[in-house]
Amino acid sequence: MDTAPTIDWHAYNASAAARPARRVVTQAVHAAGGDGPGKVAIDIGAGGGADALEFARRGLTVHAYDTDDTLTQRLVENERMTGRINFHHMDARDVEQFPAADVVYSAYALPMLGPDGLREIWPKLTGALKIGGVIAVDLFGESDSWAEREDIATLSAQEIGDMFRGFRVLDREVRNEDGRSYSSAKKHWHVISTLARRLS
Repeated sequence: MDTAPTIDWHAYNASAAARPARRVVTQAVHAAGGDGPGKVAIDIGAGGGADALEFARRGLTVHAYDTDDTLTQRLVENERMTGRINFHHMDARDVEQFPAADVVYSAYALPMLGPDGLREIWPKLTGALKIGGVIAVDLFGESDSWAEREDIATLSAQEIGDMFRGFRVLDREVRNEDGRSYSSAKKHWHVISTLARRLS
């Protein structure tokens, strides 16, 4: 069983804050109708804010959730954007109801909520997503080296398929390779990244 040390999320997020936004952010915005005001995105586990800020640069209002407050240091950038970030310094598992959204986004964060946390938050997130809206999330598969950890959610292909009932998958990528964990320890990643549109 992998017993990786506790991660210093503030240090990690601060070091990652300057990274470019992920390509899937642009894909999600385009799938949701393109740049411009009037659209809302939810970002779970916003971290250093690279992706949340890109959504805001493209005109979306972003509700960003994280237990670490690294992103607050960058909110002054709101003034130079057509969109805006509303930062919620809290555990997303404690949210009773998310705002209605055109995009739901989470990079690597949902599995870190644990099996129970993921089961509880998923219907809240998909319920907040408007019909025709898009969801872009990373989930961990059964081959991930953290699969035996009770505090991290890993899922079978069948379980992931069930989660996306009522959606049309627009893009799916699978990362199944050795690499480094957030704490720089060696680990095997099995990450299923899905971009999908809510149909019903």
